[in-house]
This record gives sequence, structure tokens and C-alpha cells, in this order.
Amino acid sequence: MLLPPCRRFLSFAGALAIAATLCGCASKPGPWPARALPASAAVTVDATQFLSRKQLVDWQVDLDERRLRATGSPRHEAYIDVLHERLARAGVKQLRFEPVSFRQWSVQPEDWGLEVVHDDRSGVLPTAGYIPYSGVTPPSGITGRIAYLAPGASPDASLAGKLVLVDMPAVAWTGKVFHRSAVHVHDPDHAMGPDTPYARQFQMLGPFISLLDSLQAAGAAGVIVILDTPPMSMNGLYAPYDGKVRQLPGMFIDRDRGRRLRESVLAGTAPVLRLTMAATVRQVQTRNLVGIIPGKSAELMVLGSHTDGTNALEDNGPNAIVDMAQYLTRLPQDSLPRSVMLLLTSGHFAGGVGMKQFMDRHQDDGLMQGIATMLTIGNLGALEVLPDSNGYLRLTGRFEPAAVFSPRTPALMDASYAMLKQADAAPAFVLPASSPAGDGGPKNAAWPGAGRYLWEAQHIPTVHYVTQPTYLLYYGIDSVTRVDYRLMQRQTVALTQMLLDLSRVPYADLRKETVP
Repeated sequence: MLLPPCRRFLSFAGALAIAATLCGCASKPGPWPARALPASAAVTVDATQFLSRKQLVDWQVDLDERRLRATGSPRHEAYIDVLHERLARAGVKQLRFEPVSFRQWSVQPEDWGLEVVHDDRSGVLPTAGYIPYSGVTPPSGITGRIAYLAPGASPDASLAGKLVLVDMPAVAWTGKVFHRSAVHVHDPDHAMGPDTPYARQFQMLGPFISLLDSLQAAGAAGVIVILDTPPMSMNGLYAPYDGKVRQLPGMFIDRDRGRRLRESVLAGTAPVLRLTMAATVRQVQTRNLVGIIPGKSAELMVLGSHTDGTNALEDNGPNAIVDMAQYLTRLPQDSLPRSVMLLLTSGHFAGGVGMKQFMDRHQDDGLMQGIATMLTIGNLGALEVLPDSNGYLRLTGRFEPAAVFSPRTPALMDASYAMLKQADAAPAFVLPASSPAGDGGPKNAAWPGAGRYLWEAQHIPTVHYVTQPTYLLYYGIDSVTRVDYRLMQRQTVALTQMLLDLSRVPYADLRKETVP
């Protein structure tokens, strides 16, 4: 017979505090902010007790300036250290790092590119970025004429040894996709009806991965992918990010250069190209950042996000968690029905390796059974940005549609709907898992984005708040002007209220799912 969750977790909480002291990462008390909150603030959240809008803007600017935080890169590791300092300042006294080992693919700017080869001369062919984890070439690159694979065609042996030109798979939905499965809809202004077009980058990830894998199986030497974007509109698409090292080095190019290459192939005048991807692949370590805010019970409410990302929107969840933490640490411990774990994982952009290794590390220490609910947040304050008639991105004046994914548990879905209404984040939908039998892979995930792993692997109740704007996966853009900071503040307050409300729901009720 299993011990009660609070009993099972006690040893881990003690080990966490001891390890934090031994590794020298126990937090130091900070002056920001200072005033203790009354117990009533754990029941009804005081919206005046969160960080200023200026602080949120400053953090968004800082994160944009860090640019691509590829998993385990110096920029990423530096940001993890900054988050540790911020959480310590917020009053989180139990903080520790947990190592994450993974196979990292990386390439320096001077070590990749496309060239058009003319006899003994060559000229640079501008690209829109490299395909991460796509493969490795010798420093001298690989050279050959290109073949074109039309949309919908299946790669075959005729492509073996060739550089293959393809179009990025196009997937477009309408609002019907959300309305037909939503348990709750918050859209008072009817901004997203069933016929509203909806096309975002995340939709193409599954078909894109399938295309890359089939090209590799056919023996293609490399791939050049045409993005349906104007020149220099969006550079640096970081996709796919499943962390699978392929043997198909590849680049992205814009639609104008892609059209010219396609026409040359069809006319039989395709140039000879040299594709260089002198990347390195090595085993490295990154870190998860874990913190505990003690409550009345050792049962855990987990508040999670990931630290690696492409731009400041992907992901500003950790900054919001710092704001939530400074509020929670000022509450009387007895007013928190459960302890709160802050789980900032690495490796979202390497196939979720940080979350997977966290689960493996704590599989047998009772931690998993002690988790009552996990709340994963990210991409806060997002404004809708769509291509104009020429393909250039423009603000629409609306909020980016949002979704809260959850098991079909009434307590979780009702709390999610209440949060959306309090934050006035609209249009927004409370959605059940799209693939209840998801295996964690990008082609069969319970829902898009992070936050799904505990649910997929352990069926631990998980709620995931997410937006997926058009520019989310691009690292060559700034997000500061694409964020509404008033919305971000409302979301942070409402998510804190949701966390506290769910902390009062009995453990068993958080696992009662209804049949669809």
C-alpha cells in the first residue's frame, strides 16, 4: 500500500534543502519585495502585490537581447543563472540545479551556408537560416545540382545523393478546430468564430518532420526548404526542435529565391550548389532549476516552464514564475494548503530532454506520487501578428488566441475557465488533450508545446496555458512590441489565483476524469 503523498515526499524535500546547501546554491535573502502578506491573500489574490509593468518590460527587453537560447548554449546557461538570482531575490530559499545530459548539435555562423558554384568561382546564396539538428558536412561542404520534390510527392531512390529543394508543408485551420473540441470558450467579442482562418508555424512541425525523415530514408544528401515568407521577413526558424540528430544537413530560403531555384530546376538549368554545415555534435550538460516554497502540506503544486527558447516570448514563462514566486513566498506558510515546486526545465528545444530526465531522476523517490497538479505556463502577453498581403508581419490589434490544455477533469477545466475570464485573455479555449494516448513525440503529442510530459508519462494532472503566435519559433525577431504588458500582468495574477484555488482541491478530485 502506498504511503500518503505528503509522507512520500518528505525525504525529497529534505534532500533538496541539504543539496542546495552543499552545492552552494542555497538562496540569499533579498530586499525585493519586503512586506509580508496576510493569510487572506492566499484565498483572494491581491493584484497590487505583483511586479511593476516597467520590470516586466525590462525583463522582456533583456530576454530579446539574449537572442537564441539554444539548449545548453552559453546564452542559455547564463539565463538559467539569472533566473536563479531572481528567484533567490523573490524569497525562494530552497533552490537547486539538477544536471541534464544530452547530445547537442551546434553550428557557428561562419560554418554554414549556401553557395552557387560557377566553374572555379562561387557566390553566396542568402538563406533564411539553418535547420537545427539536421546533420553535418565536411568543412568543405557538399556540392551538387538540386532536384525539386513537389508538394505531396513521396521521396524515392532517385533523390539519393542529391540536394533536394522542397516547399515547407502548409497546414491551415479555421476556428472550427477549437470550437468543435472546446469544453469552455472565452471570447466575449467573438474574435475567433468557426470560420476564422488560423495558420501558425507549430502546425507544420509534424508534416515537416515526416518530410525530413522520408528524405533521409531516401538517401538525400541535403535539403533546401522554401519558406512562404518575403526576403528577410523572418530569419532564424528553429524547427524542428525534437533534438533528433539527422543526416540531412539543410537550410531555409525565402519564397523569392525558392521560386527562382524551383523554376531553374523545372527548366533544366539548375545551378550547382555547395551546402556547408560544419556543425559539431557532442555530449554536454545543461541544468534544470528547481525550487520549493514550503506550504502546510508536502504535497506539491508544480509551477513549470522552460528556460531555452528562440525569443523573449518563447519563453517568458519563467519571468512570470519569478513574479508569482515573490507573491507566494510572502504568504504565511500555513495559508498555502500545499507546497509549491518551481520547475524550470532545460531541453524543450532538444526534444524535452530536461523534463524527461527530471521524471527519470525522481521516478523512485516518491516525488511523482506527491504531485497533486502541475501548472505549466508560457508565451504570456502575446499579441496577434499576421502576414499582410505581401507576406510581411503586421500587428492586427487583437490578442493572440490562447488555449488551456487539460485532462477531462472538472476541477481542472473549471479552474482554467475561471482563470481565462479573470485574465480577460480572449479569444481563449479550454481544450482536452488532443491525443490522449500521446507518446511525447512531436507527431503524437497530447497537446502542442511544453508541459505535456508528466501527463503523457504518469497521468499526473497537468494544466498547460499557451499561445502559438506566428513568430514564436523565430530567433531573428524582437518580441518587445508584440507583447501587451497589461495582459501579461492580468495573466500572472489570474494564474496565481488558479494555482491557489487548485491547491485547495482534494488530491483525489484532481484525478477524476469524465468520459468524453
